[in-house]
Amino acid sequence: MLFNKTKMNNSKIEKLQSLLNKEGLDALAIVPGSNFLYLTGGNFHLMERPTILIISKHRKPIAILPVLEIDSFKKLNIDSDIVEWQDSDGYQSAFIKAFEKLGVVKKIGIEGQRMRVFESQAIEKASPNIEIINAHKFINNIRLKKDENEIINLQKAIKIAEKTLTETIKYVDIDKTEMEIKNFLIQQLYHFGAEGIAFDPIVLAGGNSALPHGHSSDYKIKKGDCLLFDFGATVNGYHSDITRTFFIKSASDYQKNFYTTVLKANKIGLEISKPGLSLHELDDSVLSTLEKSEFSKFIVHKTGHGLGLDVHEDPYVMRKNYDLLEEGMVITIEPGLYKKESLGVRIEDDVLITKDGCKSLTTFSKELTII
Repeated sequence: MLFNKTKMNNSKIEKLQSLLNKEGLDALAIVPGSNFLYLTGGNFHLMERPTILIISKHRKPIAILPVLEIDSFKKLNIDSDIVEWQDSDGYQSAFIKAFEKLGVVKKIGIEGQRMRVFESQAIEKASPNIEIINAHKFINNIRLKKDENEIINLQKAIKIAEKTLTETIKYVDIDKTEMEIKNFLIQQLYHFGAEGIAFDPIVLAGGNSALPHGHSSDYKIKKGDCLLFDFGATVNGYHSDITRTFFIKSASDYQKNFYTTVLKANKIGLEISKPGLSLHELDDSVLSTLEKSEFSKFIVHKTGHGLGLDVHEDPYVMRKNYDLLEEGMVITIEPGLYKKESLGVRIEDDVLITKDGCKSLTTFSKELTII
């Protein structure tokens, strides 16, 4: 099993090497994070000690590693050379040695949204004439389409989240606080087998639900409140990300109309998603549904994002993004409306793009529910 995983990770690196010429790059520098995990199977910390994998088109990769991480890296069985450094000596000499091994590197790509300034400066000092390029999109593109194993991991993470939500809404009652409900939800995630939480769960009630990324508080649930959950489980590094909104004991006609407007937009997104549709078209269709409603002034965000080893990753479902949906992509469709200090409704599904359309991996009911 380990051998097969090792072989697969080495093949991912080889595929990336083969694409370097097309991008006009001599090498790539990858730091700990989702791309590092995807390419090596290793989940290392991004900390004050530089840990960098340099992938060159002409030779095997070079790993610049602090001594304390060497044994962990070797267990991955990645076909690479290791250049180590010790805390007491500093890391710059390791960078110099690594670039001596690389030979001529005129242009290197980095993860522009991940690599820190001190790491890119260490590269410049080791190779003063090098040109550093933001290759964020190029690197992330290798993860756009999910393979069968990735989809299985996502499905497991979604199933755990849905089981958790089923138990959590049973726990909800008048005078329970947002924080109490959130803590119960986290316990249930681990109870059902999550290896971690995808992100700090969002559990918001009443007027707080109008804060799209608000933080749970000691606010006590009241009759007539809406209650919004946005959370996910992590399985083998892959995350689920689902949102459902409920009403406590009753819902006014205004709340019902508010909710059904968001639900309509969500369903439109699922109906039209298919290979060849641009992300602009998808977002425009979903947002237009909200914009044509009486609640248009309460729109504050785009339709969705890619999902995988990162909770938010490419592709982003937004206007002016003319990239096309492709079979194997997994995205979220999560329209929302937010009336300040009153109520917020968001409905989020995790969606796999299939050969002829799409499939919602999320199966939890979206119909208006009073609990």
